[in-house]
Formats: sequence, C-alpha cells, structure tokens
Amino acid sequence: MSKTKADLKDLLASYKEAVLYWSSAFENAEEFSGIQAAKVNKPLDELLKLAKLIKAHTTKVGIIFKPENLKKDANPAFTTLSKLSETLILLVSVVVQLRPSEISQLYYDELLKGIKQLMDSNKELSHELTLIFDSQNDENTENTPSKDSDEMDKRLVSVGKIWSNCDVLISMINNGALALLTDKIKQSVLLIEDGFEEFAEWTENVEEIDDDPFGFSDDEFSDEESEDDAHPPVAEDKDNKSEDDGENGEDVEELKKFAQLWLKKIELVKLLISSFKKSLPLSTSGSSIDSIYAIQFGLVKLIDKFIVDLMLDRTIDGEIEEYTGAITKESVKLAKLARDIHAKNNKKAKWYEAWETKFRTGL
Repeated sequence: MSKTKADLKDLLASYKEAVLYWSSAFENAEEFSGIQAAKVNKPLDELLKLAKLIKAHTTKVGIIFKPENLKKDANPAFTTLSKLSETLILLVSVVVQLRPSEISQLYYDELLKGIKQLMDSNKELSHELTLIFDSQNDENTENTPSKDSDEMDKRLVSVGKIWSNCDVLISMINNGALALLTDKIKQSVLLIEDGFEEFAEWTENVEEIDDDPFGFSDDEFSDEESEDDAHPPVAEDKDNKSEDDGENGEDVEELKKFAQLWLKKIELVKLLISSFKKSLPLSTSGSSIDSIYAIQFGLVKLIDKFIVDLMLDRTIDGEIEEYTGAITKESVKLAKLARDIHAKNNKKAKWYEAWETKFRTGL
C-alpha cells in the first residue's frame, strides 16, 4: 500500500521522538534498564551487521530525501526511513543485551559512547529531514534553488556524521577489547615519556636550584623587583656557611642517588606497561582487561605526581615515600596479574618474574 505525505510526517515525528529518547537513555541508568534487551547468540557480531546496515540505510535516506523527490512521491522516503528506524531499534536492543562482565567495562563504556554519538547524529538528521519535509509542504514558502541547496547541505552533513559514527563502531567491534586496551596503554606510555626526559636531565644536576622547573611562573612579574632585591646584601657567617655546605652536600648526594634509582625504576614501570601492548592472549577475560587498565592508569598518575613533587620540593619526605610505596605496590600487582594471565606460557610468565626481581632489587 502506497504511503502518503501524512504517513511520512507521522514517521518523521516517530523517528525524531525515538532517537531523542535513546540519546537520553544512554545517560540515564533507569531509562536504559527499561529498554527491552535482544536475545541473540553473538551480540557483538549482530552489532557489527547492524552498524553496516545503518550506514547503508542512511546513505539511501540521504539520496531519497531530496526536495524534488518528496514533491513527487512520499512512498520511497517512507520505506527508506522505516528501514533506518527499524535497524536503530534492533541496534539499541542488542546494546542493552551486552554485559560489561563479559566484554570488560572499558570496552562496554567505549561502545556505549559510540552508540550515544550515533544517536546524537541521528537526532540532527531527524531535525534536518523534518525541515526539508515541512518546507516542501508549506504553500506559503517559496522554494528557491539556493534555499533547497542550503537544506541539502545540512542534511548531507548529518549523513556524513552518521557514516563516521558507524565506521568508528565497525572498527571498534572488528578490533575488539584488547585493541582498545592497547590504544589506552599507548596513551599512558606517551604520558610517562612526556616528563621523563626532563626528569632524567634533572637527576644529573639536582643541586642546581630552579624554583620553577616546569615554567609555572607568570612572565608578567618577571621584570618586577623581588622583595629580596629591595634589601642590601648581608655579610655571611663563614663558619655557619661551611657547616651548612657540608650538610647540604650530603643531602644533595642522597637526593641524586634516590632520583637516579627511581629514574631506572620508572623506566622499568614503563617497560612493564608497554609489555601489555602485544603479550595478552585473545582469551584474556573482561575482568583482567579492566584490572590492567585501572592499575596502569593509576600508575601513570602516581608517577606524574612523584616526579613533579620531587623536582619542585627537592626533598625525600613522607609524601614522596608514599608515592614510591604506592608505585611499587601497584607495579608488583600488575606484574603478578600478568603472570596469572600467562600461567600456561612459561616463557612469558618467567619474563614478568624476572621483571619483578629486577624492580625489587633496585636493578
């Protein structure tokens, strides 16, 4: 049965309402849990098929929803948009079926983020399609070529966004949770390397005083006379100076040895984290993926705080010892987790065993 413009108008309203609800539901646990879950055997495989179908249906919507086509016949537009809406419904029901405990919370969150972006792009598309439909049915509106072209441009931008969203989802599903973890680990390694070189240089010259090693000071005050400069110089007590120099020399040497030791240990931690980019078996559980991600993420933050505080304060105080204790504890935990994962691979398990020995003994 052929569909009328009135049918198409109702479908557009239904499509718009649905994507608005789904977009909101992905940010509201109560609404999300209320969506009927699918019951497919392999939900990720099904998601992959649906993402490809949505891209194809969106392409057709972009072609069909031309002003001149809507004037002639509403039926093709109705059929094409119906297929897109139905596929989106299936997609959402499959997403609700996913369980973080099976695929990892890290991967689950990233998938949900991708689906949410897809819904937001569909929300934009629904708005633009409605504008095109309304403009073609408004007898008081003159549809000039420039106006039609402007509406077409907006519609095609929305279509392009949906293509991009689908490509991201397709790539994420094809690559899997381990590839996502690898990407996160690469980012962590880069963050460690970001301040590592400067820290390495500083460990060679810890006695050089620099009250602002990270360039935090405000340049606008650099030319102003400091409070110390406003007072005349005071004669130094040579006896006290000699005694202080001896104590300071010992402190500086101790700080230098400590900093160089932890420079090597941080390098070992970076090596440990980097090892997870290639060594993990495909059978690695979702819970293990989440543990690896959480531990290495925490280690990066601890290392950053340790380096910044040590370089700024130049003192081995209680806070610094807390950092080193936490870095040691979390690094050993990560190495043990790796040994457990590689329990059936003696060569790899022994590598992590050797790493832990080297780290604990201070090289």
